[in-house]
Amino acid sequence: MTVKRLLNKLSKAQQDYYTFLAKECFSGFTNAEDNFKIYRYASCNAWLFHSSEFFWKALTVLSGKYFDLSHEASQADMAKISNDLLSDNDKIWPYDILSKFPKNRQDLARYGYYEKGTVTRSPIEIFNRTDTENNLNEIGWLVDRLREIHYYQIFEPAIKIGVLSGYILARKEKPCSYYPHSQYRKKPAQWMLDLNNIVYDAQSKLLQTSLTSISNLNSGAFSIVINPFGEAYPELGNAEGVGFKTILSYIRDGGIFVNSGGQPFVYSWDVNTGSCQLLVSFIPALSNIESGKVEGIPKLSIKTGLTIPHETLLLKRYFNVETEWDSPEKYMVGPKEVDIQFDDLLGRDDDKPITKAKVYRPAKGFSHSIIPLAHCSDKSLWDDIYPVVAVKFGRGFLIHIGMSLDEEREYKIVLEIIRRLGLVGYEMLAKSYPSSFLKQSN
Repeated sequence: MTVKRLLNKLSKAQQDYYTFLAKECFSGFTNAEDNFKIYRYASCNAWLFHSSEFFWKALTVLSGKYFDLSHEASQADMAKISNDLLSDNDKIWPYDILSKFPKNRQDLARYGYYEKGTVTRSPIEIFNRTDTENNLNEIGWLVDRLREIHYYQIFEPAIKIGVLSGYILARKEKPCSYYPHSQYRKKPAQWMLDLNNIVYDAQSKLLQTSLTSISNLNSGAFSIVINPFGEAYPELGNAEGVGFKTILSYIRDGGIFVNSGGQPFVYSWDVNTGSCQLLVSFIPALSNIESGKVEGIPKLSIKTGLTIPHETLLLKRYFNVETEWDSPEKYMVGPKEVDIQFDDLLGRDDDKPITKAKVYRPAKGFSHSIIPLAHCSDKSLWDDIYPVVAVKFGRGFLIHIGMSLDEEREYKIVLEIIRRLGLVGYEMLAKSYPSSFLKQSN
C-alpha cells in the first residue's frame, strides 16, 4: 500500500498537534529502550504504553479526526485512521497489539501502581525481562510504522530544513565561528541562501531553509538539520554537554542530521567564552600523543605509525562508527582526492556516474547501522571505505560526510546530496531496517 500525504491538508494548529503526538510516540519508545537497558522493566512498560497511546492518537489527528479522552484505543478509534495511512487489514495488527497490552501495565503507566480492591501488587512481581522484551518488539513495530508514515508527511516540498546558527539559545552568546574542514561557506546564512535556491520543479522550491539554534532542534520544525561547522559544533562549556545531548535527542527521535565535513563532533565551541576544545576522552597511552595548538585552536597529532583510539571520540562511542585517519602506509595523509560515486539510495546519474572529491575522515568498516550513500570507485586503495554514509541512531540518522569542504567543488557535492535526500533518499531511509529493540540489538 502506498501511503498518501495528508499533513498539508491540515490547519497549522493540527499540523503542530500531529507533530507533537508523533514526537511523543518516538521519545516514549526511546525512554522505554533506555529503561530496558538498565533493567527497569516496570518503567520500560510504562513508557511503552505511553508510546503506543500516542501512536494511534498521532494517526487519528493526521487523518483530520479527533479522539476521545481515553488511554486505550478501541476498534472505533482505529476506524478513524484514514485508509490512506493504514488499510483496514493494516489496522488489525495495531489494534491487536493495543487491545491486548496487559491491563496491569496500563494501570502502572497511568497511576504509578497496580491495585485491585485492597490488594496491591508489586511491580517487581508483575514485570520480567522476557515479557518486557516481547512488548518492546511489538510496540517497536508500531513505532516503525509511524516513522515510515511520518517521513512521507514531512518530506513533501517545501521540505523544512534547519541550518545551525552557531548559538545554543542565541542570548548574549558568542556563536560558533570555527569551521574545521568546512571552510568554503563560513557563514550559516550562506548555506541557507544556497539551499533555498534548490528547485523542485519550475513552479516551486524543494527546500524551505532557516537558521536555528540548538535549543530549537526538538521543536519538530525541521525534517533535516545541517551542521555547517564541519568537525565542530556549538556547546555550553568546553566538554560534552547539553548541545551534544540535544543533537542526539533530535536524531534518535527521528531527525536527519547532516554533518558538513570531516569527522562529526571532534571539537566543541563554547558559546560562553568563544573558545574551542578538542573532545577526546581519556587515552591510556598518553606517551603516544603530542598536543599543541595551530592558530590558537587545540590540535591532536599522532606520532608516525600510530592512530587515535576511536573509542575516545564521540562518533565511535555513540554511533559505533570508525573513520580512516592519516595512514602513511596507505598513502592517505590529509584530504585525499579520489573518484566517488553515489550509491543507489541517492539515485545514480547515468550521464555522470563518477565525480572527483577530496575525501577526509571517511567511514570504514560496515555494520547493520550504516547505509552507504557514496563509495570510492578505487577499491584497491579504498576497500570498505565510504565517504558518505547514513548512520542509523534510534529512529533517525546521522549523515556523515567524510570530505573536506574547503573548496567549492566538494561544497556543491554536499548540496547535491541534500537535494537527493529530499527527492528520493528519504523513501529508502523510511523503509530501512526496523528500529524495534530486539532487531536493533542483534
